[in-house]
Amino acid sequence: LASFFLTQRVAELKEADEAARTAQARDGARAQQRGLESGKMREAERVRADETEQLQHERQQLLDTVHDIAACERQLHRERELSQVCASLAGAIPGVHGRVFDLCRPAQKRLNVAVNVALGKFLDAVVVDTSETARACVRYLKERMLAPMTFLPLNDLRVSAADPRLEELVNNERASRLALNCVNFDERFARAFEFILGGVVVTDTMADGRRLAFGEAKGLGFKVVTLAGEAIAKNGNLSVNSEAAREGATRFDLSDVDTTRARIEAIDRRLSELHRSEAMSGSDMAAVRDEARRAEAKASEAGVRLKYCQEQLTQKAAELDTLQMALKQLGPNAAKLVAEETRLRNEQREVEKRVGEAVSGYFADLSKAMAVPDVQKMEREWRREKEVADARIEVLMRQLRNLRAELSMLEMTLLEKTPKSLEELLPKLEAEALESHQREQKLEKQSEALAGEMAGLEAKVRECSDLEREKEKALTKLRQEAKEQRQQVMVVEKRLNDLDSEERTLSGARADILRQSVLEDIEVPLLHGGKDALQDLVDGPSQEAGAPSQQAAPGADEASNIAVDFSALPQEKQAASKGPAAKMLEEEYRGELERLRVEMHRLSPNLKAIEQIHGIAENVVNTSREADVARRDIEEIEAQFEVVRKNRKECFLDCFQKVASEIGNVYKQLTANTAGLHAEGGSAYLDLEDTEDPFNGGIKFTAMPPAKRFRDMHLLSGGEKTLAAMALLFAVHAYQKPPFMVLDEVDAALDANNVRALAGYVEQAECQTIVISLKDRFFVRAEALVGVWKDKPKETSAVLTLDLTRYLPGQVN
Repeated sequence: LASFFLTQRVAELKEADEAARTAQARDGARAQQRGLESGKMREAERVRADETEQLQHERQQLLDTVHDIAACERQLHRERELSQVCASLAGAIPGVHGRVFDLCRPAQKRLNVAVNVALGKFLDAVVVDTSETARACVRYLKERMLAPMTFLPLNDLRVSAADPRLEELVNNERASRLALNCVNFDERFARAFEFILGGVVVTDTMADGRRLAFGEAKGLGFKVVTLAGEAIAKNGNLSVNSEAAREGATRFDLSDVDTTRARIEAIDRRLSELHRSEAMSGSDMAAVRDEARRAEAKASEAGVRLKYCQEQLTQKAAELDTLQMALKQLGPNAAKLVAEETRLRNEQREVEKRVGEAVSGYFADLSKAMAVPDVQKMEREWRREKEVADARIEVLMRQLRNLRAELSMLEMTLLEKTPKSLEELLPKLEAEALESHQREQKLEKQSEALAGEMAGLEAKVRECSDLEREKEKALTKLRQEAKEQRQQVMVVEKRLNDLDSEERTLSGARADILRQSVLEDIEVPLLHGGKDALQDLVDGPSQEAGAPSQQAAPGADEASNIAVDFSALPQEKQAASKGPAAKMLEEEYRGELERLRVEMHRLSPNLKAIEQIHGIAENVVNTSREADVARRDIEEIEAQFEVVRKNRKECFLDCFQKVASEIGNVYKQLTANTAGLHAEGGSAYLDLEDTEDPFNGGIKFTAMPPAKRFRDMHLLSGGEKTLAAMALLFAVHAYQKPPFMVLDEVDAALDANNVRALAGYVEQAECQTIVISLKDRFFVRAEALVGVWKDKPKETSAVLTLDLTRYLPGQVN
């Protein structure tokens, strides 16, 4: 038998060895294939990452461009309306070519600002062929009540010839160029652009423009525009159009907004697609990597299994050889051993039978409940049948694995064979195919038979399993009933223990009460037991604190022999020995006892009063000491505060006295000669409402203009209030001189005499003064003028500066 099992085990190990080799090769190829797929996915991921980075960089640049444009929706809406009007003109009237803005583009992006300023008001001008076309366009706009537009007829534009000296000077300067060379346009419209930009030069900086305009090219009559949008007109005036000179906000930049936004939306869509594909590829790559790792692990496991099978195969083959040699030697004793085995099995069955008969009484109830003759016998038969079925299933599964392995080997052999000559291999292949077909049919029949046998065995196994489940259910039910009964017993035992403990507690409490009655000389009426029993109870040991309650209380047995006589109690209190009435009576007695205890405690003297008085006295001393320390700290802080307040008052009074002493002279100078020729000035005073503590009151400012009586400040006119306020301001400056001073239209309410007086005083001031004024009597006294004016032809604001020191007497050439 051992030889048979070893032979069978060797065959199984050979099959396992072959299967392990096949699995190792298959898993290795799969792992290699998954590695290649993973590499391709990583390359695709790298390409996506590069594309994503490039698109994000481009998107950020476009966003920066859109943000730099800083154009509002109203400007964009106006630009679209002008484009639509121009398109409708071109469709309705022949000879309309379009706006100047649409017909040209700067040669470089850095020239956008310069070209935008150079074109100026002609940006929205429409180029047409003739004057008749221009008039027709004007009629078209009037009929439809559209906004007016400027038209440039090519046949009527007067273009001056370019000065060759200017071209030569500009060409010799690296930082200068003609505006015509900075714009790309169609040659058909050259006359229009020569008309607009013929006398314009573009320079890099204002310094280059000033050097050109006021140096070698002075007097040639041209306009200079810098890359920053600054302009030098033909007459030499400097101007800056802040609206047209904003970097990134020119009309040419506005035209690219829609295109830029469309590109940003396209980039966002592409980035979204890349993110989705990246998420999908990430999960796919993770799956491929996991599958590759699993394949490598399977290949490694197959290699280990192959090595183990080879080792087991070698070992079992050696054992088989040894066993075969031993069988040859032990052959004569084999028959004896078989007979001995048969005898022992028979004895085993007899012993099992006797054991079953011996214990059948214990399982009789279970057999009766399950309606079977013998539960143990049925269980033994079921286990024996199950072992046989498991062994048979294992044999069938092993045969099935062998058949599948052989079929796989045949398929691999057929695939590996490559025909050299179809005519030579055809008969051989047909014979092999016929043989394989016959063998396949035979194997199918065997497989069907094995499948039928397996189905029968599985049905029998299911039947045995159902029987086992029923037995387990019955056993579980019996166990649950036993558990419930045990729980009930435990509950009853616990209740008994609780009652026993309560009984012992009450007996101990009764003994303590009787013992206390003896100690307190309280006479208790007794039916039996007498005073001797009470004295014995007192002399006996008492229960210590913390003693376990399970033990009987000391004196409980002696107290049980003593019976109290309750006949002296009223009938209603004897009746209240049980139930709620007894509890109420007990609570009444306990309340009365508590009241008596409180009364006794109140009547007893307080033996700790002296100690409490000493503690309170010590606290009073400590508190007094802390109060003295706090008082000294307060005095020090008050002294420091008084020093600070004194210094503040001195500083304020110094300033006030200086201002009060100066304001009269200042006001007199401001108002001198304002009421008439050679009139003296007015008077002004400053008074403190509280001279002791100036900060508790205010300051009274009194001003009396010349040739007028005294009145309150709020009754003065606007001009008089202005001069008073300026006098106060200049008087404060006398205390602390400022580095500069800004006056914003302080002369608005002043008449001519007052303006002249204020201008004269400001002119003598010892600090630099910036005055914003609209009155010529004031700003003619200045050293320099900065003016903002409206350039109506250009519809823009411009800044003009003028140095007036050149026109002072003695400075004029």
